[in-house]
Amino acid sequence: MKIFDRYIFWKFFRIFVLCYVSLVGVYVVFDLFTNLDDFLTAEASPARLVVAIAEYYFVNSFVFIDMIFPMLTLLAAMAATSMMARQNEIIALLATGVSPGRMILPILLGAFGVSLAFTAAREGFLPLRLVEINLAPTDFVERSDVVEISSAFDNLTRVTVDGEALVRSEGRIVEPKILLGRNLNRYGNRIVAKSAVYLDADGERPRGWLLSEAKLSDAARSGPAWVDEASGKTVVYTPGAVDWLEPDQAFVATSIDAKRLAAGDRWRLYDSTRALNAALSDPTFGRDATELAIRAHSRTLRPLADLLPLFLGLPFVFLRSDRNIFAALGYGCALAGAYVASQHVAAYFGEKLESAALGVWGPLFVFAPLAVRMLGEMTKKEV
Repeated sequence: MKIFDRYIFWKFFRIFVLCYVSLVGVYVVFDLFTNLDDFLTAEASPARLVVAIAEYYFVNSFVFIDMIFPMLTLLAAMAATSMMARQNEIIALLATGVSPGRMILPILLGAFGVSLAFTAAREGFLPLRLVEINLAPTDFVERSDVVEISSAFDNLTRVTVDGEALVRSEGRIVEPKILLGRNLNRYGNRIVAKSAVYLDADGERPRGWLLSEAKLSDAARSGPAWVDEASGKTVVYTPGAVDWLEPDQAFVATSIDAKRLAAGDRWRLYDSTRALNAALSDPTFGRDATELAIRAHSRTLRPLADLLPLFLGLPFVFLRSDRNIFAALGYGCALAGAYVASQHVAAYFGEKLESAALGVWGPLFVFAPLAVRMLGEMTKKEV
């Protein structure tokens, strides 16, 4: 790496860190002002409150940056090149025979590097904090072991898992309610119990919820297991059907575990790519297959897709006909912002039309040719 490469790389990296800290700081100030009353109503000592607020915004800053990361790298890159242009450093490099394409190579490498680093941190950190991300500020400070449940539907067995609350440390549902589909309601449309614990598969027993003090009729309790005729899958196991259940117990086979009940829909947004791929191959989440496919493939392409806004925005610094740096920044960010917005629009219509290809590749097919053309014009620019 040559001297000017290191110079440009470290200029970009310093500005990136500055932009990162500044944007997170603005987010924290505005959000803290909004949620200050919720934090103050929590039952905690002042020292505990300060620590909890710092931890709350440390966790949620990853969520915030995840939404704006492509624009963050673009802003840092355009700020770095604009500073070089204002100080006539770009003209000096062009005069020595360095092409614009060669000039932005250290910036692209730096952007790709920070994208990989953030992707690794995101994949390793946010999946471990799915429940905390879903907590309100008051609940986050108090750190209650009992959290609300977001009901979840099993697309394979047609049952809905719900309950009054979830004890996180025990993975136990308080007063669970299992809503049954049409093919399973021979003894009623729901099963209620005192508590339920999620168990992994073991021998002949599949994974699912073990219900204690289940309220079943005598006929249901002593009768055979309940089979979903549509899928041919045994869904509800009763004491009369298997010998590993106590007389007051029942077992509901499902892949919906405690994490998904506590995290709600957030697990689709912030769980790891590996977990999304596993869910994609699980018929339990068949109703969300298109959404999961779009998110999983978008995550895989994320480090490369983050570079496209740079190709759309950086040429404005080199191709502008005037000396107005702020106009160049505005045009570049507007075009890159249109690309980022198109990703959300394509994902929405991809889910509605059940086309993962549209949701993932649609924006690339529209904006990639434009980025290539602008990059080509930039590299041909003469002094």
